[in-house]
Amino acid sequence: MKKIILSMAILLMAGGSVMAQSAQDKEAAKAAKAAEKAAKKEAKTQFQEALKIKEALDLKINEKKATEDELKTENAKIKDYALKALNSGYLDESRYAEAWKMASGASLQLNNLYIADVTNKLPIDTMQFFANVKDLTKSLKNELKYTKVTKGETGNEKFVEGRKKNLAQSGDYYIYAAQLLGESKRYDNALEAFSLAMNFKDDYPEVANMIESRFENSQLAYYAFHMAHDAKKYDSMEQYYDKAMQYADGAKVTEQVYQQSFLERGDTATWATKIHDMCLKAPQENTENIQMLLGFYQKKGLDKMSAFADEVLAVDDQVLIAVYAKAFVLFNSEKYDDALVQYQKCTEIKPDYYDAWYQSGLCKYRQALALNSTISNIKNQKEAKAAKDKTISLFTEAIPYFEKARECAPDEPSKWAYELKQCYTVSGNAAKAAEMDKLL
Repeated sequence: MKKIILSMAILLMAGGSVMAQSAQDKEAAKAAKAAEKAAKKEAKTQFQEALKIKEALDLKINEKKATEDELKTENAKIKDYALKALNSGYLDESRYAEAWKMASGASLQLNNLYIADVTNKLPIDTMQFFANVKDLTKSLKNELKYTKVTKGETGNEKFVEGRKKNLAQSGDYYIYAAQLLGESKRYDNALEAFSLAMNFKDDYPEVANMIESRFENSQLAYYAFHMAHDAKKYDSMEQYYDKAMQYADGAKVTEQVYQQSFLERGDTATWATKIHDMCLKAPQENTENIQMLLGFYQKKGLDKMSAFADEVLAVDDQVLIAVYAKAFVLFNSEKYDDALVQYQKCTEIKPDYYDAWYQSGLCKYRQALALNSTISNIKNQKEAKAAKDKTISLFTEAIPYFEKARECAPDEPSKWAYELKQCYTVSGNAAKAAEMDKLL
């Protein structure tokens, strides 16, 4: 019996809960309906306010009484009220075409005023200009969407065609906005403007066949890429890089900046890989990069440096810096005869190359010094004499190379006179040695 009573109690409670929920739903529906009614009323009021301001402004314009300040403030109000009504989602659809027409008309007038100010070198709010361009293109697109085209003398066909031209020309305003925003260091907004300019034909297919931009997308990507670099926005650089490389006039500098950016990011491994590939692709055009990369590999070991030099020379054996690097590695490994061969290859490529001539002389000079240091330890007199004669011969053989170095830098005796003095002294040419001594 208790169980039956308990079940009935639960049933009554549940029934009460359902009734309460039903009442709440009715109240919620009633509140929602009231809110919707209020929103529709507000949208209608905003539309009417925009229309009222527009009619008053048009009258002043026709009477030529509208000042520039009035044009700016009143058009801003028209656009604001019209867009609020449209964006609310509660404006009657039958008013869409007229509302979008008011918004686009106001945006067009504001845009012209901004352009005039910039042309006259007057300050403008670049963010407001950019926002207005976005409002302009959105409004024109929707005006065309909701406007029914009518033909004949009283029709709107020509007017609609004019609006299409306005929309087609608006892509250039995004480019203008990007430039102005970049100058004011609003880089995020400037890059957004560049992207909108590049995507303009895709975003507005209804006028794609009418768009005649002053710039190809590759050139816009070039500007955006370098702006992103100035702002140290490396992710954006990556986004624009491939397209920017299609701009032939700037491809070389774009590639160089891109490679260098990895050093700025602290990513030396990627930098080395990128530079390596670029250098092997066109060695003669990348001698400065080859030199930088040789220095990078040198820090990792002479074998790494030599291996890269060999890679470059396998592509082009006339790359001077690579031949010199090969000689440098051999010289520092005390393989003087092999180093001399490479230094002489350098002089064949560049006959007035001071360093190559000087280093050629040092190859003989270092051999002479090394051999001379062993003579005192040679007990066999015949062998000692042979070593001494060889030493004198090596010093003598060094003289022509140092003299060529002298020809390359005649006004800088500090670079070559000391070695020549030593060579002339050992070879028995006292007069020449004294000449060098005076220069020192």
